[in-house]
Amino acid sequence: MTPAAGGDAGRREEETRAVAAEVFQRFGTAFADACRAGGRTNVTWIGGGVVVRVAGTPGATDLRREAALAAVLPPQAGYPRVLGSGTTRGREWMVTAEIPAENLDDAWASLDWDRRIEAVRQLWARARAVHGTDPAAAAPLARPRNPFYAQHPGEAAAGLARLHAAGVLTRAEHDRLGTLLDRFWAALPDAARVLNHGDFSPVNALWDGSRVVSLLDFEFAVLAPVHLDLNELVKIAFTPVEPGVTLTEGDAKGRRRLQEAVTGLAGPFLRTPADIDLLLGHAVQLETWGLEREWAKPGREGFRDWEPYRLLTAWAHTDGGHYAPLLGALR
Repeated sequence: MTPAAGGDAGRREEETRAVAAEVFQRFGTAFADACRAGGRTNVTWIGGGVVVRVAGTPGATDLRREAALAAVLPPQAGYPRVLGSGTTRGREWMVTAEIPAENLDDAWASLDWDRRIEAVRQLWARARAVHGTDPAAAAPLARPRNPFYAQHPGEAAAGLARLHAAGVLTRAEHDRLGTLLDRFWAALPDAARVLNHGDFSPVNALWDGSRVVSLLDFEFAVLAPVHLDLNELVKIAFTPVEPGVTLTEGDAKGRRRLQEAVTGLAGPFLRTPADIDLLLGHAVQLETWGLEREWAKPGREGFRDWEPYRLLTAWAHTDGGHYAPLLGALR
């Protein structure tokens, strides 16, 4: 990070802290007692029974949209009670009631495989409740587009072209992935749209020690085929292990059991070739976005070990890539 970039990050942190302090005061809670939580696009603090999220950049509109969207989500989503939202110093903020639970991603390592499998089942059940939201009610409140996915074929093709021009993808890999995207765009017009979470993963869920109690952070919610969220479910089970990691016999068995469970959950949505094209098309777009994002950072010489690269090149070289066991089981 350059000194200028570090200075910018410091100023942004100070600005969001100042807004958060004002919001905590408005809700009668001492900011000094709040704890900084995670967050990428928004900055989150928790304290005094409330959760305060502040937009990471001025002018962003996702939080007020999310506050309005929360009103039409079904109770089964487990979304926390919204206490207020607004704009202070040009930054949007949102306040929800704190749910006494742990982030599922943080809890994951401490769970045995039985509980992991049950957690994934419960996580998907909450997503399915979201998918049942009335599309007409959700449409004005969802994001007009999800930034992880292209709006049109040319935009998707441009991402692959940039990776090829940078020497990350070979011409053959570029062409094979382009073919998968062509199939996606051909299948897309006939696909039903539902409200998708848009950033569906254990990172955006809460675990109370025995069950998944909440699905959080709908800032990227969008109307799209269910396969957008489905791809994230599949990734939980079928993403390859990191290079150099050797699973114990117990973990290898547990991973296979998780894959079997996810295959059962995914099966009803992968009945036709078009369904598979929609799954793989969303997958290629998400990993293209991720690979470009990582490529822009220092340390790019190690890109062949990055998860997005390994997923993309597997799809480019084999039918189904790392999703082949899933797709093979459904044939």
